[in-house]
Amino acid sequence: MALSSSAIRFLIILFVSLGSLTYGYSSSIIATTLGQPSFIAYFQLDTRSNAANLMGAINGLFQAGGLVGALSCGSCADWLGRRKAILIASVTSVVGGALQAGSVSIGMYIAMRFVTGLGIGALVALVPLYQSEVSPPKMRGLLVGMHGVLLCVGYAAASWIGLGFYFVKASGAQWRMPLAIQCLPPLALCIGVLFLPETPRWLLDHDRIDEAYQSFQRVRAENSDSTTNHDDDVRAEFTLLQGQILHERLNAVTFMDLFRQPSLRKRCLIGWLTMFGAQGTATLVINNYGPMLYSRLGFNTVQTLLIQSGWISVCPFGNWINAVLVDKLGRTRMLMFGFGGCVLALVGECITVSIFQNTGNTGMAGAAVFFLFLHIVFFSSSIDATSYIYASEIFPTPVRAKGLSVSISGLFMSTIIFLQCAPAAFDEIGWKYYLVFIIITTILFFVVWFYFPETSKMRLEDIGELFGDSVEPLSLDTKHEEFDTGEKSQSVQRIERVS
Repeated sequence: MALSSSAIRFLIILFVSLGSLTYGYSSSIIATTLGQPSFIAYFQLDTRSNAANLMGAINGLFQAGGLVGALSCGSCADWLGRRKAILIASVTSVVGGALQAGSVSIGMYIAMRFVTGLGIGALVALVPLYQSEVSPPKMRGLLVGMHGVLLCVGYAAASWIGLGFYFVKASGAQWRMPLAIQCLPPLALCIGVLFLPETPRWLLDHDRIDEAYQSFQRVRAENSDSTTNHDDDVRAEFTLLQGQILHERLNAVTFMDLFRQPSLRKRCLIGWLTMFGAQGTATLVINNYGPMLYSRLGFNTVQTLLIQSGWISVCPFGNWINAVLVDKLGRTRMLMFGFGGCVLALVGECITVSIFQNTGNTGMAGAAVFFLFLHIVFFSSSIDATSYIYASEIFPTPVRAKGLSVSISGLFMSTIIFLQCAPAAFDEIGWKYYLVFIIITTILFFVVWFYFPETSKMRLEDIGELFGDSVEPLSLDTKHEEFDTGEKSQSVQRIERVS
């Protein structure tokens, strides 16, 4: 029995989310790796005087690689296409992960963390980019939300695998095998990604009209399953999409135009703030340094790894709730709810940790763990998936890859700053480091409230109206003189032939 268009689309979304799984696992595995005694002993992080700086570099260089990867993928995705860009990022992730597992010195390990960062930085931008371009507006939040769900499955898998390998007697395998496992999802993605359809929007933007129509038929990107499946409806939707993309292409946009044109500059600012603000909640700091934080509350090694695994296991379920609700409640409401909840949890964390440090009360240690769990509940159920959905849908097709890469750079800029500083900050000022995140998140709450437009259930091509763009689709009967070159005239002729 042939699969329905919705089933095919969902399977495509899930498969490309292997890139999300790669990002989540590669980002999170360092938390349990830094908690493995054999890793600490092998690289002498228990005896080096600069151990805190090295741990900061392990996280900081990974995030720096992610920043470079995110910024570079925009041009690559526009030039080669979404699928080939994902392939390159996947190969880079495999190479970096394999050489991490085989590292023989701390310098080599840190360098390979940077290489892995290049790959996952590109993937974390490319996956929601691809998903948003093959998803219908009515359920785009749910489908792109799978990026957040699989990302957190990667987080959780890394924690539980790290915990399991803690009990492996072979000291080398204890930390090398979990690092090697991070190569498996991107390897599978490498093998299968070119069998996926290219996004109709990218094909249209590159004048590959016949291929675009075939791809559109496979994913039915603008058709909900509640409507008729007649070919005429598909053609009508496709024609509307063609006209809008041609309209967007009338004015060529360079990377620098993202910052020159007011409507694009506003998009970049909103996208960047969305991703920066998501990590300004302290979530990755808590995740990456979780074992260290729990050990300072008096828990032993097994307990810290177990708490860390339980903490991050909340995330996939929260992201699923996020994906289900985001189309119903709206992007901005979800973000504000999450920011407010994270501030509440961080305030509780500051109070309980402060009391524990002054009294040594074990009840306060348990309360501090509770507030960290409350924090991940709020973050995962309202911010995590929403931030990727929102940033991936606010840019027009010709610059979506570039715009999303700028947005994702906010994620890596924030994590470079916060993760690099975290070991020294927790050593010097302890719980007061959380005050930085309380201030940032509170400010972002009001910025979203007053500045961010709501995009829920809108066609990607209609969202431009919220930013002051003209959204009238270009008529396919437009005279060729309206275009600058003969090539664009041929583009219109090919569209007329298909439609």
